[in-house]
This record gives sequence, structure tokens and C-alpha cells, in this order.
Amino acid sequence: MLLSIPELVFTLSCILMQGGRLHVKAENIMLNKLSILSTTYTSYPNHGGSGGVAYHSPYANDGSQNNWPARSNYQKGPFWQGDLQGFYIVHNISVISDTFGYAPELRGAYIGVSSVDVGCPDDDVIWCGQWPPDTLTGVTLTFNCTHEQPVRFVRVWRNITGYLAVQEVEVEGTPRRKNAAKYDKSLNKKLTTPATSVKAISANDCGIQCHKTQPCLGFSYNPSGDPPCLLAPSTATTTATGWVSYAISTCSHNITCDLTDQFK
Repeated sequence: MLLSIPELVFTLSCILMQGGRLHVKAENIMLNKLSILSTTYTSYPNHGGSGGVAYHSPYANDGSQNNWPARSNYQKGPFWQGDLQGFYIVHNISVISDTFGYAPELRGAYIGVSSVDVGCPDDDVIWCGQWPPDTLTGVTLTFNCTHEQPVRFVRVWRNITGYLAVQEVEVEGTPRRKNAAKYDKSLNKKLTTPATSVKAISANDCGIQCHKTQPCLGFSYNPSGDPPCLLAPSTATTTATGWVSYAISTCSHNITCDLTDQFK
């Protein structure tokens, strides 16, 4: 069978040649997800005047290497963190260094994953690799993560007082359910951006379906709703009478109880 030109272009765009073998390019599960910086650097060309340029955290996972990097202020322990908005077994993390003159600010940075937010008291960060001490400009390095624990957050940090600049972070992983978790309950709240609408006979049933659906970080239930159960990879809510929402806690770590006990 002969492929048309558009079909051929599409086919070639989905395949990479590596070592003489054909590989399908893996999905970047970090693309356009929520992210934060420990602080955000802003440059002012007029030395404190207007027209400042902020080097925001989403620059590091927007899929473009042409924007400014995500860059912190000069501080102790600068970090960038991305929220996968679901639990995954992370296989590889690719980090790309800056080409705008800030590449030295990635030297010696650690790359890791965690099931809890950076601000949680029982951080369980798993180290996946470290950026070389040399200045590497516009270079992509891939770090392999070997762990069995489902994680939600990807982190790049430096154990120094200084800056951190990251051009891009790309992540490959497989969705996994967390065995148990702590959920925060909110009355008269409804998920703002539901990803899936399903039928359920109770909040407990809705919660079980969220637990089985990955990624799913929260759900809303209303017995009079049509459908009554909303699942989403986001925990953002809006006021809605009659609805009850459950959002998985960002500090949900080492929870041993059955999660369905909470959906009552």
C-alpha cells in the first residue's frame, strides 16, 4: 500500500530512528501540567522600571525551547516542581538546559520524584540523577528513574545558595493507582473542569471509580446530578449547591486506611 504525502509526513513525525531501530516517541506527561518555582526571577531592563520579564515556572514544561527558561531568584535551595496531576511510575525525566546565558545555573542540580508536595512535612523525594558540574548549553540529558512507588511530583533542585534555570522538563511514565490516600471533603463544591462524567449510586461508588481511573485527583458527587459523578485530574472547584467534592491531599503519604472509608 502506498502512503499519500500527508500520511507519510505524519507517519515519519511519529517515529524516531535510534541505533538503527524504530521507536514510537513516548508521550510527555509533564506537558502543560501545573508547576511552581521556589521564587520567580524578574528582569527589569530599566533597572527597576517597568517592562519587567518574569521567568515563570510553566516555561519549563510548555513544550517550547524558544521561550525564556523557568528561573528562580538568588536564594538558598532553589527548586522547580511539576505536578503530574495523577500518580505514575516515572520511567525517564529529560531535562534541557538554557540557551539564553543561564545554563550554568543548572550545574549540579538534582532530579527526582515524590508522591507529596514539596512543602509537606514528610517529603519522600526519590533521587533519579544529577546534572553534571560542567556548563552544558542547550543540551538534553535523560535520567532514568527506578522505583515502584506511584509518584505525583517531579522536582529539579540545587542544594546551594544561588539561581536555578531550567529550559524544559519532559517526563515519560505509566499511570498507577495509589493504594490509599487522604481526601479533603468540601460541601457545596463542584469540580471546575471535569475530565469524565459517569454514573454512580453513591459518593462511595463515585470515589471508587475515581480511584480506578487514572489520572484522577478529585471527584464531585450529587445524587440529583445528571450524571451524578464527575472525575478530574484537577482539584479546582467552584460553588455549586447540592454537590460534594473530594480532593486528594497533596501531603497524602503513608496512609494505611482503606480510602473508601472516607467517601461517606
